[in-house]
Amino acid sequence: MARPLDDLCRLGKSRKRRFAAVLAAAMLGSAAFAPTASAIDFKLPAEDYGKVVLPLRQSLGDAARDVVDRQNVFEPIGLLRDDDPMRRLSRAIGRLDLKVEENGKEFLSTCTATIVEGNLVLTNYHCIPGFSGKVLEASLLLDYYGPDSQTTRIPVETTPVENDPKLDYSLSRLAGAPPADLLPVPFSRERTRPLERLIVVHHPAGQPKMMTQFRCYAADKQEDGPLLRHRCDTLPGSSGALIFNSDRQVVGIHHSGGLNENDPSSFNEGSNTVDIIGESAFLHLSPAAGGGAAVASAPSAASSTTATPAATTGQPIPSKAAGGRQPAAGASQNETIGGSGAAKPYNDILGQ
Repeated sequence: MARPLDDLCRLGKSRKRRFAAVLAAAMLGSAAFAPTASAIDFKLPAEDYGKVVLPLRQSLGDAARDVVDRQNVFEPIGLLRDDDPMRRLSRAIGRLDLKVEENGKEFLSTCTATIVEGNLVLTNYHCIPGFSGKVLEASLLLDYYGPDSQTTRIPVETTPVENDPKLDYSLSRLAGAPPADLLPVPFSRERTRPLERLIVVHHPAGQPKMMTQFRCYAADKQEDGPLLRHRCDTLPGSSGALIFNSDRQVVGIHHSGGLNENDPSSFNEGSNTVDIIGESAFLHLSPAAGGGAAVASAPSAASSTTATPAATTGQPIPSKAAGGRQPAAGASQNETIGGSGAAKPYNDILGQ
């Protein structure tokens, strides 16, 4: 298992550099991205399905350089202490590996997914069941913090019990027992507020579990609806990631990119989880001690057998660059986070 932060702080400079090099090498080992926007985040050879560390097949190009150059953005969860609240809370989040058949060819793709109560797995609709192709096999890889991690892989059923392409979410059953010590997911009862500080926990490009919190905010202009606009760095493979607020309550699930460093009005997109739970027959909010937060609870056995899946009507959410930010050449080191006067205090800080 990855070392706690205190142990890493006691490492000599040369050992720290070696640790960083190993992590960077692991993050660079990834896939060939589809040349155009697709419902599939990226594709790997099908024979890589079941592997923990995905082999280096082809350079990630701009995305690879972005991960290496912006290590302050993608923070390894494995560097946190074992008892850190965010590390413990995010243990239910894992890498969702998918073996997909499309046009007679099989390949591996990855998303991010979370175990919620009831042995259900929450991820994007465009991951399971997908807008195209057929998912042949699926499994959730937990505790992947680095190449030496003690991981757990659990099969996932490929036919969702509930899904909604408009909200871009699905719930599928685990086909195996989850770890007994997973913490329940604390869902917020409110939608995201403009310029609210956020945290995204994800497996960018199928690599070890990361946390994005640097310059990670809700966009200053939000629609009155289920769409969550955020300016948090992600990559292909981040699809399905939970979005937390500063109180470590889940406010959204990430589903698509669009963020551009040169455009302060650009943003990535997700769905507000309060709207997902409002449509779901399987996810329920139960009061938590102290008020504001709530946890998702599974329905009773009776309601599980009679529940009607959430609406699956409506047009799929356009896939701009599924799961990923769009870096632009020549961008400033600190871009602004919004285009209105309300964002000025944050932009003044970023411009220093």
